[in-house]
Amino acid sequence: MRIEDLCQLCGTPRTDTVYVLAPVEQVSTMVEMYGGAVCSLRCARLTAAVCPHYTTAGSPIAIYAVPRHERVDLVGCDLDNDDEYDIDGLDPICVVTTAQAL
Repeated sequence: MRIEDLCQLCGTPRTDTVYVLAPVEQVSTMVEMYGGAVCSLRCARLTAAVCPHYTTAGSPIAIYAVPRHERVDLVGCDLDNDDEYDIDGLDPICVVTTAQAL
């Protein structure tokens, strides 16, 4: 198994369904997950709660379950360890409201 096949958060092998996150107010329908989509709803909720990319988004975070596909190299470091998914027309499976630090 290659490291690219593992969840970026917990290291568990990813199944045929993965989870991507996007701020609710995100206008774009393309979700980019640098480091790859996560393996479970639990990892997605934890990512929304602790990752500064989402905690500082100023918007609740929508979580989508999507079919896994081949990873891509969004950063340009010769590793196919990122994910890009089109969420147009999909409904989120849940929305997480993140706490803002005062």
